[in-house]
Amino acid sequence: MRKGTCRPTLPVIGPLVLVLALAALLPALAEDAPAVDFETLRQAAVDAYNQRNWTAAAEAADAFVSALDAQGLPHAGADFALVAFIGGHAKFEIWKQDPDTFKWDYDRDVLGAMQASLKILQDDPFFKYNILGSAYFEKLKREHFRDPALENQASWYLYKALLARAEELQDKPRDSEEYTAFVKYVLLYINRCFEMARHSRVPQVYLVRVREACRLGFGSKYDDRFAQLYRVVGFDDGNVLAGVLWQTGLDMMNAGKASPDEVLEVFRQAAQATRGYKERAEIYRQMADYASRQDGHAYKLKAVEYGRMAFKLDPENPDIQAQYGTSLHVISYAHYNRGRYEEALKAAREATSFEWDGDEVAYFDLSRAEANFGDKINALLHAEKAYDKARRKYQGAELQPFRQNYVNILRQFGLSAKAAQIEAEGQGS
Repeated sequence: MRKGTCRPTLPVIGPLVLVLALAALLPALAEDAPAVDFETLRQAAVDAYNQRNWTAAAEAADAFVSALDAQGLPHAGADFALVAFIGGHAKFEIWKQDPDTFKWDYDRDVLGAMQASLKILQDDPFFKYNILGSAYFEKLKREHFRDPALENQASWYLYKALLARAEELQDKPRDSEEYTAFVKYVLLYINRCFEMARHSRVPQVYLVRVREACRLGFGSKYDDRFAQLYRVVGFDDGNVLAGVLWQTGLDMMNAGKASPDEVLEVFRQAAQATRGYKERAEIYRQMADYASRQDGHAYKLKAVEYGRMAFKLDPENPDIQAQYGTSLHVISYAHYNRGRYEEALKAAREATSFEWDGDEVAYFDLSRAEANFGDKINALLHAEKAYDKARRKYQGAELQPFRQNYVNILRQFGLSAKAAQIEAEGQGS
């Protein structure tokens, strides 16, 4: 110390004295700490949840858990299980509204919270398993079905929800309102299975689950739909991926919301996944039929392409024969009306190269095209053949185009008497 300065001296406090002093203060500190009203926090979460005020419910659940942590209490007990599920579900609903602005951690605060709840309390299993399964499913969907772990959890919890509700309703008549509501859920469950199976590395797992779900729907007002879904997962000798893709394409087609190209792309994937040649031919036949009914020349050309592919795979199938022939007729007719006579002739020749139910229209097309090129013998032969086939099937207005075509070609080549005779047949009928 420098001379002339003075520093105050402090008493030296030993460790034992310090501990005793702090211990003496603890009761006073504890008395000053505010008591936590967990019941009020719990009820706030419940009230907000029942009002579907998801933000308030999530914040109330967080406040409850924070209070547990502040008090050094474990995450356990029925109240914690209730509030944890409320918080997880509320945050899931918030995430669905706008995933990009979600401020919580999805795995921890949505999935983790509900899983923690279910480890403690398994009440209301249908509702809770469904919410948790839906949370996994929506996250899987958001990530374009690329995460097998998410798929596994989504599939498992949705399946548990299905079985839980089926057990609850096992004594209910299948035509009751309650069971009908459940059946609608079963259809939703199958739709989700189909979505997962389309992208799954193990689509075969859905064969058993979908068929078990279908059995729950048999005997209900949707019996026909369940029978169809039961069959489709067994399509192509149990090739679930092919069956699911085919059914998805059919549903997209019937719903009318997807573009024709989107529908055809799903059908194409189904055909590619199909192993059996006859089963693949049937998908191509369906594609030909669908494409032929779309507006635009390009789709008519696609219909021929798909019909030809189906015919090559299964040429003895009468439905495929008729579809292929009809597609060729449509394109031949369109070519002729556009003045593309050589293409019309080529398509008509292909359409008459095999027999099919309805091929009278193909001979009609062929005779017109041949007459346009001055091929008298063949034009007359095929016009007569078209008329002869048609009059065995049609009469009146349906037969008239075939008769008139024959009459026109007869007159074109100077056979007026024969033309008058054929024309008179129509007047006498």
